[in-house]
Amino acid sequence: MAGDAERGRSDAGGRPPAPTGPGRGFSVITSAEDAAWTAVLAESAQYDFHHLAGYHRLAEAQGEGTALLFAYRDQGHLIALPLLVRPVDASDPDGPADATSVYGYGGPVASSPEVPVWAIRAFQEELHAELLRRRVVAVFSRLHPLIPQDHLLQGLGEVRAIGPTVSVDLTQPPDAQWAGYSKQCRRIVRRARETGVVCVHDELRAYRQEWADMYRETMERVKASSSYYFDAAYFERMAQELGPVLHLFVALLDGEVIAGGLFTICDGIVQAHLAALRSEFLSLSPARLIDDTARVWAWEQGAHTFHLGGGVGGRSDSLLLYKSGFSNRRHVAAVWRWVVDERVYRGLCERLAGAGLPEAASGDSDFFPAYRRPGSGRRAGSA
Repeated sequence: MAGDAERGRSDAGGRPPAPTGPGRGFSVITSAEDAAWTAVLAESAQYDFHHLAGYHRLAEAQGEGTALLFAYRDQGHLIALPLLVRPVDASDPDGPADATSVYGYGGPVASSPEVPVWAIRAFQEELHAELLRRRVVAVFSRLHPLIPQDHLLQGLGEVRAIGPTVSVDLTQPPDAQWAGYSKQCRRIVRRARETGVVCVHDELRAYRQEWADMYRETMERVKASSSYYFDAAYFERMAQELGPVLHLFVALLDGEVIAGGLFTICDGIVQAHLAALRSEFLSLSPARLIDDTARVWAWEQGAHTFHLGGGVGGRSDSLLLYKSGFSNRRHVAAVWRWVVDERVYRGLCERLAGAGLPEAASGDSDFFPAYRRPGSGRRAGSA
């Protein structure tokens, strides 16, 4: 394999060139303004595919809200926050609204991990005023475990840790990465190979239909919540929107697809995004071979981090245990909850209490925003 210098590690993921001479001010960019959105990300010290305009258009197509990028620039400093804004009541599109993040990891990006406090305060003031103007009552966002974000949100609501995530440090030599696997994980990967399982990078997406069918079967088997269900049309649109960022790996046994995984590569980060497995091949654990193959590919592409993620909803569950077999490196997954308009928020919660859910009147500490909690009749977008 080529050395780090030959592989251009700093350019992994196709980072576009940053524009020169950004002006001062606050702007709101729609997902249709692809060039402007991309220019903001190019100025950021670190971002991921979750921040891309194309991934936000995918969410818009799913009816999850209107994607907006709130960006502040001043004296060479940049802070930007992508959100999906949606009406609280779908029958009243001009009424109160709230905002959430895309599926996965969101939160703000910045031109440097050390943006000065005055720039952070200016961004926050502009953001607050703009959200009030748009009648946004509350904001919920999942934050990115690999990007420093807490300091950009300090003073705006609450950042709450929900659990650990796992990653492999790709700046280490490949043999050190492999040595970081648990003994059990290494044994299972070897056994899959010895059994005849072969993992391939499906660059032509020849197995896209098998992937979609297998993914649905997997979600049904594990009894996943409805938010995890995606059909073939969703995956086709995802491929169109993300282009070279999205990659499919599949495991084959005697020419039959028995497992698969969708991975993304963006600005040096490779994410293990979605996985699927045929139930009759559970005992072979081919998913481990897929993740191992993707990890090697990620290193060859010059990425710096292979992020496997955490447990479902941040929990310490069997999924987290599986991912922990690849590395002992941990990050903190967190969510951000911010009541933008206290008066309107309280009114919405009290209205819900009057409809038979009295615990919502107190703000419901375990679900946010409380007026979207299950049973409210509104689509719940956060927890």
